[in-house]
Amino acid sequence: NKISKPVIGVAFDGTGYGSDGNIWGGEFMVVDRIGFRRVAHFKYLKIPGGEIAVREPQRMAFSITYGCLGDRIFKEELDFLKIKPKSYYDVLIKMLKQNINSPLTSSVGRLFDAVSSILGICHKIKFEAEAAIKLEKLASRSSEKGWYEFDIFQKDKTWIFGYNKLVKGILCDIKKGIPKQDIARKFHNSLVEIIIKAIDKISHKYHLKDVVLSGGVFQNKILFDSVKQRLKQSGYNLILNKDIPLNDLSICLGQIYIAQHSERIEVKRG
Repeated sequence: NKISKPVIGVAFDGTGYGSDGNIWGGEFMVVDRIGFRRVAHFKYLKIPGGEIAVREPQRMAFSITYGCLGDRIFKEELDFLKIKPKSYYDVLIKMLKQNINSPLTSSVGRLFDAVSSILGICHKIKFEAEAAIKLEKLASRSSEKGWYEFDIFQKDKTWIFGYNKLVKGILCDIKKGIPKQDIARKFHNSLVEIIIKAIDKISHKYHLKDVVLSGGVFQNKILFDSVKQRLKQSGYNLILNKDIPLNDLSICLGQIYIAQHSERIEVKRG
């Protein structure tokens, strides 16, 4: 888009290697031609089993729910807990507690997987992004306007968005018998709210109004269209991909863009 001034960058994807050695995919950054400053992100979740969890969303569902409830999780009547015997989940607990093959991720893609499995929509992946696609399709059947809260806290001058309120809100609605399409829509609405809230915080602190959205998660039409509308209403200048799709190709071109303007990538902190 021939823009050289700093922008607010929002990168939501499935799996990306972060500069701290963890798996990224839910990042808010201030970006310019010589580097980036990561100023906000989703709280790290453990991925029990690593890559296999990408194919088995119930692992992410267990990770996020156990992280919120602990052993009380087994008192919940959740579909994904019925897939395997209790001994299977005991092994996952051991992996999570002892950090055995359980890398950390801030990925929104994995968050979609977790919620899809919690709602009983998709527990095993047959094609890429299946859990997220099915969750979006279900949400498209609802006109629900409500949303769930996220936990928000700061660490090392970075805003972090946690999941306890989100998970408890979803489980509460499941117990109430709220239709799954409405819960799915409220989850989408929640992401929209947190994106706008994060952008507002970053804009206020860094005096920026230009926003770039990228990453495969933004191929979700409900999410993308809602964020686009809200940004316009709030007076932001949304910069969109024109010649390339919102997927991993953008990452490659972003790396090339920084590399051609700097001999080394500079990661600014704070």
